[in-house]
Amino acid sequence: MNHHTSKVALVIGASSGIGHAVARRLAADGFTVVLNARRQEKLDGVLAEIQAISPDSVAIAGDNTDPALREALFAEIEQRFGRLDVLVNSIPGAMPIKFKDLPIQDLQGSVNDKLVTYLENIKRACVLMNINRHGRIVNIVGNAGKEPIPEMFVNGLINAAIVNASKSISLELAADGITVNCVHPGNIRTERYYGVVERIAARKQITFDEVEQEFIENIPVRRIGTPEDVSALIGFLASEGSGYITGQQFSVDGGQLKSV
Repeated sequence: MNHHTSKVALVIGASSGIGHAVARRLAADGFTVVLNARRQEKLDGVLAEIQAISPDSVAIAGDNTDPALREALFAEIEQRFGRLDVLVNSIPGAMPIKFKDLPIQDLQGSVNDKLVTYLENIKRACVLMNINRHGRIVNIVGNAGKEPIPEMFVNGLINAAIVNASKSISLELAADGITVNCVHPGNIRTERYYGVVERIAARKQITFDEVEQEFIENIPVRRIGTPEDVSALIGFLASEGSGYITGQQFSVDGGQLKSV
């Protein structure tokens, strides 16, 4: 087991969107970054960019929702670096669906894909964080867990569970120097966002721009967010300066969430 001196951050979903922006931000902040995502070729492109900033960074391709990949991923981090300081959990939520339309047998798969994956990543990360009694865990979740949206039934259910679990875990890990926080991105320009807007445009038979305008009318700051809007906060939550902040949830949504 190597004893790597610079801090190590694992970013799940690092090949695009928010995960990519977070990897860039953490590399710029001096972390050695371990990138994980499913698409090898996309990940390789991101790795080249990250290594230009943080040369020891590595990419480990594979589907994080697969338990065998999770086991291999953390084994490799332990073997290669002997430490982990930051975990950023970022997996897309389930497809939009209303409760009335949900085949109940589909629920288990969605719960496994996000909730169980996040929890196992946290469990495995803690073992490595405990080596230095220091860690930062950031779960990318979503506002639907706080303010339910009927057509996002499954997302809301899972997100609420992740928030509740994160709060509980934060209480347990605080004495070990490990913080656990949740970030809820609003409408952010990512591949996934473009896909969602295109689907809505097709369904409503209106243009992409018209759908986007409808979104913007519900956002007090009057624009769609960027991945960097989210990575700025995650960079802070991953930093030394955030040690007194744990068990919290932060919406990065231009003021869209109405609840207190």
